[in-house]
Amino acid sequence: MNRNTGGGRRGRGSILRRAVVLPFVLAAAATALLPAAASAAPIPGSQSQVGAWRVGAYTRGRTAEFDHCALYRVQGDGFAMSVALSARGLNFLAVEAPDWGLTPNEAYTVSVTVGTAPPYTFSGRAISPRAMVLNAAPEVFPQLKSGVTIAVSANQKQYAMSLDGIEAAGARVKDCVRQYAAAAGPPRGSPSSGPPPSGLVTSIQVLLARLGYDPGPPNGTVGLKTNMAISAFQKSRGEPGDGVPSEALRAKLERAVAERSAAAEGRPGTPPNAGPPGAGTGPGAVPPSRPPARDATTTGTGFYIGPDTLVTNYHVAGNCRTIRVRKSGADLGAAKVIALSRSDDLAALRTEAPSKSFLKLRAGAPIKPAEAVLVFGYPLAGALSSTGNTTLGNVTALTGMNDDSRFIQISAAVQPGNSGGAALDESGRVMGVVVSKLNALAIARVTGDIPQNVNFAIKVATLVSFLEAHNVAYEADTVTRELSNTQRAERAEAGSAQLECRK
Repeated sequence: MNRNTGGGRRGRGSILRRAVVLPFVLAAAATALLPAAASAAPIPGSQSQVGAWRVGAYTRGRTAEFDHCALYRVQGDGFAMSVALSARGLNFLAVEAPDWGLTPNEAYTVSVTVGTAPPYTFSGRAISPRAMVLNAAPEVFPQLKSGVTIAVSANQKQYAMSLDGIEAAGARVKDCVRQYAAAAGPPRGSPSSGPPPSGLVTSIQVLLARLGYDPGPPNGTVGLKTNMAISAFQKSRGEPGDGVPSEALRAKLERAVAERSAAAEGRPGTPPNAGPPGAGTGPGAVPPSRPPARDATTTGTGFYIGPDTLVTNYHVAGNCRTIRVRKSGADLGAAKVIALSRSDDLAALRTEAPSKSFLKLRAGAPIKPAEAVLVFGYPLAGALSSTGNTTLGNVTALTGMNDDSRFIQISAAVQPGNSGGAALDESGRVMGVVVSKLNALAIARVTGDIPQNVNFAIKVATLVSFLEAHNVAYEADTVTRELSNTQRAERAEAGSAQLECRK
C-alpha cells in the first residue's frame, strides 16, 4: 500500500484589529494599509534589501512605538505583496494592484493560489482603491517558499508573483522583530500592546491540549500551531477566531475544561454538545448525526481507506465506550480508535473484520466549483434503509462556514447519520468527509428564509494531513476517469459501513 502526502489546511486567521502598515514603495512613497495607521512610518535605519525583497520595521499608528516588521516586493506591473510579522508573533498578508478599483473599507472576496495547491478563498478589507489586507488562514504562510508562485485574484483581475528568495527575507523579518521588540522594552499602554506573557501562553497551550486541540509544546511561545489551535477553539464557540492569546481566552478555556470534567463525572448543569469543533458549529450548522445522550447508542457513517482501516468524524467516534461496525443490518464486529483530531473533526478506526473493498483518496487535482459530488451514508438509522442511501449534488463553495478553508460546501443532501461518510468525485475518489449541515431553523429565525441543501464536507487535503500526522496508511489516486452515477454508488456502498457508538 502506498502512502502519499498531502497538504492539510487547518484553522483560520482574522484581520488584524490594530494598525499594521504595508510598506509598498510605489512612486517613492510608503503606503499605510489601515486608516488608523496613516501616520505610521518605517523606523529609521531598519530598512534593508534581501534579494528582491525589502525588509523593515514599522511603528504603531501615530506613535513611535514599534509594531511589526515586514517583507515586501513590488513588480514592474505594479502588483505588490507584503507579509508582516507582529511583535506578538502573528503573520498578516496584504496585497496591492494598480487597477483593482477598490472602495475603501469595503469587503471583497479574494482567491489566492500558492503553487499548485487548491485555491483559498479569503475575504479582504480594502484600505485604498489599490490595496487590501487579507483575512488569510494561518497555514498559508508556511507555504510561501522559493520556487513557488502566488496568484491573487480580486475584482475580476488577477496578478501573480514569484516567491523566490522569500525564506531569506523571512529570516531577516524574524531577526528584525526580535531586535526591535527587545529595544522597545516593556510594552506601554494596554496589556495587548506587546507580546503576551509566556506564563499566560503556556497555560493556554496546556488548556487547549486538555480540550483535544494541538497547540504544539507548552513552551510559552506563540507559534503557528498555537494560533491555529486558539482559532479553532474560538470558532467552535461561534467567535471570529483571531488566534490571539489573552486573559479572556484563558478564562473561557478554563470554563470549557471545567464543563467537560463536570460532564465526565455526570454532574448537572453541563451544557449540551453543540457539535464538532471547528466544523461549522454554533448557530449556523449542526452535525448530521443523532444528538448524543448518556448511556445511548448513536450512529454515523465511516468508509474504508484500507482493508481494516475506517475514517469517520470525531463527533461520531470520539467519545464512545464501544464502537460496532454494521453493514446491511449485520454486525461485522468491533472497531477501536487509532487516531483522533477534535479540531478537524476526524477519526481513524481499526476494525476486527477486514473489508474486501476500500476507497482511494483524490490526489493531484484541486477541487473546483460546481464539480459533481456523490454522498453515501446511513442516515436516520431505524427509519431509512439499512443498506444505505446515496445522494447527488455539486460543490457549491470551496470553503465552509466563516470561509473556513478546511471544508467545502456541497448541495448533496445529508441527514442525521451521514456524518463521517465519503463524498466522492466523478472518478469515484474521496474528495471529502461529510461533517455538517446548516441549521436551517436557526438561520430562518434570523433571516426569515429557510436555506436549502447547504451542507459541508472536510476537504480531502485536510484528511490526508490528519492521516500523515498519525502515520495511518492510505492509497491515493491521481487518475481521472468519468464513472456513471451507478458505478460511483456501487463503489461507495462497497467501501462504507455504519458505525454504532455506545456511550
